[in-house]
Amino acid sequence: MLTDITKTLYRRYFDTDPSPFISEAFLGLVENKTERLIRLMDEEEKSIGLILGLKDDILCSPFSAPFGGFHYTHEHVSYSVIFNYLSDLKLFVNEQGFKRVVITLPPNPYQNNMNAKFINAFVRLGFTMATPDIQNCVNLKKFDGNWTKNTVGQNCRRAIKHQLSCSIVTDEASRKDAYDVIFRNRVEQERKIHMTLEDILKVNEILPVDFFLVKDSDGCNIGAGIFYRGHSKIVQGIFLGDDMEKRSLGIIDFLVMNIYEHYKKMDFDYIDLGISSMCGDPNVGLIRFKEIHNCETSLRFTFWWNPGNNQSFQINPKK
Repeated sequence: MLTDITKTLYRRYFDTDPSPFISEAFLGLVENKTERLIRLMDEEEKSIGLILGLKDDILCSPFSAPFGGFHYTHEHVSYSVIFNYLSDLKLFVNEQGFKRVVITLPPNPYQNNMNAKFINAFVRLGFTMATPDIQNCVNLKKFDGNWTKNTVGQNCRRAIKHQLSCSIVTDEASRKDAYDVIFRNRVEQERKIHMTLEDILKVNEILPVDFFLVKDSDGCNIGAGIFYRGHSKIVQGIFLGDDMEKRSLGIIDFLVMNIYEHYKKMDFDYIDLGISSMCGDPNVGLIRFKEIHNCETSLRFTFWWNPGNNQSFQINPKK
């Protein structure tokens, strides 16, 4: 039986976070976007936990982040424990009179073993699976400076020939310069940007945020990237952008090369470049862009359940 417990008790059992988006620091930053937080644990089993945001009688993980997911005591929690937890989650939603529970799991690099068990149990228990989103990550352990497509390397050499420079910037003015490059790029492509510079700097108060800035030989700002370092082995790419009028200089390829090399030297294993689809609808061009920059393509899963789609059959988790 799942119980909504206090933060103090919850963190007594779950003191590490599989991803930064279910850390107390991050949840505290976005808590004002939900009515309240609910922390669910079986007080007898104590090996799996889930923090959900409640809004309009719907429970969500995440409620303001790319993905949410579960806490657990270790990666080898028994399948039957996971199955029973999700069974009890359905009972909790039903008994409390909530309309729905929605959970987006992290990409595989964050928790490959647990994802396989959770996804299987979600399906067997009758949760509805949304069309999976296309997810792209760079395996830095495999990156050796060679590219899937030769033109990427050619563009990098062109950028170097034109004396482009790339550096991490930390002062207030340069961070604004980096954000402005990205903002202009989004406007020119008629794409929305859902975070202000102030939003990003608030995140920087709880986890490191890196601002990359590319300049041309005249010192003009022509490319930028913003990345989160909220995980010990995985960096998350938030924004990339360039001056579209000067794109022929190879700005983005040069920027990506410098970012990969920087985080590989810092001994990170992966760069999470996020999804390349929206609600399951693929952005073919974006997938191609990421894959020619050595990304591995996988799936990110979202499941939901409400009392209206309950299953009448029973499943034995040991089978």
